[in-house]
Amino acid sequence: MTRTAFHLAPALMGAYGVVRLVDGIDGQHGPGPAWTIGHLLFLGSLLLYGVVIAGLRRRILDAGAGGPARRITAGVLTTVAAVGLAAFVRVAVLDIVVGLKAADAAEKSALSDRYADVPAVIPQAFYEVGPVFFMLGLLALFVQYAVVGPRRGLASAAAPVLVLVGFVAIMADLNLLPIGAALIWVALVPLNRADAVTPAHRHASVTATA
Repeated sequence: MTRTAFHLAPALMGAYGVVRLVDGIDGQHGPGPAWTIGHLLFLGSLLLYGVVIAGLRRRILDAGAGGPARRITAGVLTTVAAVGLAAFVRVAVLDIVVGLKAADAAEKSALSDRYADVPAVIPQAFYEVGPVFFMLGLLALFVQYAVVGPRRGLASAAAPVLVLVGFVAIMADLNLLPIGAALIWVALVPLNRADAVTPAHRHASVTATA
């Protein structure tokens, strides 16, 4: 499942970006079928990014270097990314609901304002900045894996840079979503080629050559 998510999460994000471009040909985004389909793709992507976050954490924990500090850091970064991801999922779900309820762009805007603080148990400011925690947490997990992972070559070092450039591109212009998603996918490919080498794997290799 993790390997599939490493491919499918950025792929669905890129597909959402393409649908969004098509939806905006007339000068506005939603409401309508393209808006709903695009955000369903985006929601699926976000849910799969939850698997990506868990997969990165597992690979970091499987690495031999770092000791307790590695585990604590990975846990904190995973929590940050997961909290941000939850905020992002909320955005996608509300956008789907608004798109289904709204009859035109004006009503979509009004409904978006009405639901801006839903659910009201958490300050609205968190909903506005929460998704940034997902991006920062995921980027930091890539950095940690590049530092402690068993593969410390060019691909591992380049992965955090690709993720950073991808997120910066997306934040600068949502029309660059397909490009940003492609960069994130390229960053995930090396992790999909081979899992981190666990101590058990290393022991098995030593035993086989003894």
